[in-house]
Formats: sequence, structure tokens, C-alpha cells
Amino acid sequence: MIIYLALLRGINVGGKNIIKMADLKRVFEAIGLCDVKTYIQSGNVLFKSDEKEEVLSDKIEHEIEAVFGIPAKVILRTSKEFKQIILNCPFSQDEIAEAENLSEAESLYVALLARTP
Repeated sequence: MIIYLALLRGINVGGKNIIKMADLKRVFEAIGLCDVKTYIQSGNVLFKSDEKEEVLSDKIEHEIEAVFGIPAKVILRTSKEFKQIILNCPFSQDEIAEAENLSEAESLYVALLARTP
């Protein structure tokens, strides 16, 4: 089985589109996804499946809208893809530490797109 991370866009942000993670977990389990885990109130969900990414994202988006009435876009990445993102970080550990020391806010971000532009 492939380990996926689902990033739900616009869920639990600024007090809007609130979905409890326990409810979200149940929705993922109800559509047949395995070993479902959620992370705080983030809208991020880790799970396992043998299905292809395109099929999964459509299925998850449809089910979230059907159950919660919220049209949420889903970005899926495999655990291997996330490891590769980390390994391909263009900044050294020293550069990251220096940026963190100069700011009270987070200073390293990654943007993910649903599809290749």
C-alpha cells in the first residue's frame, strides 16, 4: 500500500469551514482508506491506499462536500514525495537557522500544486 498525505485547502482556517478531525478521519475510513491519522486541527490526513492519486483526490473531495457541505480542494503527496521535498531543500541547515534567528515568524515554506502547471 502507498502512504499518502492529504492536504485539504481551506479547512479550519480563520474560523471558517470547520471540520473536526475525528469526523474527517471517519469520512476517510468510510471510503475505504486505511490507517487514517489526522494532525491537530490542520486538515492534514495521513493514510494508506492502493488507489491512484487522481482517483483518490476526486473521491476525497466529493465525500467531503457530500458529508460536510464544504467544497475543499485536496492535494495528495506520497510519503516518498515528501521525503524528496525535504531532501531537495535548496537551503543549508545554517541558512535555515540564520533565517529562524532573524524572525519571530516561520521562515521556510513549501508550496504544492495539485498538477504540473
